[in-house]
Amino acid sequence: MKPRSLTIAVLVPLLAGVAVYQWANVPDPAPASMPEAEPSAAIPMDQSVTTAPGTKAQASPDTEESELDKFRDRLLNRYAGRLDQPKSQVRLLEELMRYLSEMDPEHWKESLAALLKSWFPDQGDQLLQRAQAMIAYQDFMEQERYTLSSMGPDERRDFVWARRRALFGDDADIIWQEELRNHALSQSLTGIDKRAGSPTQKAADYTRAIRETYGEQANAMLENRRQELTDRFITLSSVQDSLQELDPDQRYGTLREIRQTMGMEEAALDRWSELDRTRDERWKVGQAYQAQRQAIQEKYQPGAERDQALDKLSRDYFGDDMGAVIRDEEAAGYFRFQQPRVYGQN
Repeated sequence: MKPRSLTIAVLVPLLAGVAVYQWANVPDPAPASMPEAEPSAAIPMDQSVTTAPGTKAQASPDTEESELDKFRDRLLNRYAGRLDQPKSQVRLLEELMRYLSEMDPEHWKESLAALLKSWFPDQGDQLLQRAQAMIAYQDFMEQERYTLSSMGPDERRDFVWARRRALFGDDADIIWQEELRNHALSQSLTGIDKRAGSPTQKAADYTRAIRETYGEQANAMLENRRQELTDRFITLSSVQDSLQELDPDQRYGTLREIRQTMGMEEAALDRWSELDRTRDERWKVGQAYQAQRQAIQEKYQPGAERDQALDKLSRDYFGDDMGAVIRDEEAAGYFRFQQPRVYGQN
């Protein structure tokens, strides 16, 4: 059975004579498994031209036209009034390129060009140029994958950004705005980590850095990613070193102040304070268990007698269910109470 294919033979009558743009000398899209230069380094349309074509039931041209019309209407409704924005252009092209490459892997580029000319007469040429840049960038990432893997982070970032700006111009900064912001915030965190000051002072510096980096979107950023941002700060080595030096009550107070500075409400602060205390108790029990476990290992030779003693120890400390989980972890080589303590996280 022939794979379902939205061919040019179907498209040309549908488009009422719209000229078909030829993608001369544009290689096939790169495979989806290519490595990224760094987190978020690949353009946010990695799957758009790389989806492996599926084999679908044969359909009549009328059915294909109907489905194509529905897809067109969805795109027009979703992106109406936003096609002057680079991010919206990229997202629209992602969807259209993915759809066409699944429907007709042999002719999707010609189909793409014809549809853009027909559906978006005012922006068709601009969208075609954007699509060419997207495919060229994808090819670049594939062709340079081994070169990129051999580079250090800074060199790789500069190399990739040079290509982005060559293909997308100033719009590259808009398309990859989130990556630029994440990098800027990471740089700020690195500086804060090295700076002298108490954890609460550093938390205040961190929130200022977030607001400077995200501007009017900072409040939404904090609301949507508050826990992630707080965790990134708490795990800084200088913050953990300071927390390690405090007695438990001082540490609870400092963690509460950090979270308060990050904008958590009182109810959430109370829940976190209770969890901090629960974690401390858990670690106390864990350390006592670990000491007893070490004593049993020193007392008994490997064998049934040692295993029985260790099984009993885990049940005595953690109960039957949790004790079994811990023994399974140990059998697999993982010892949870030998892991580094990260205050505010475990």
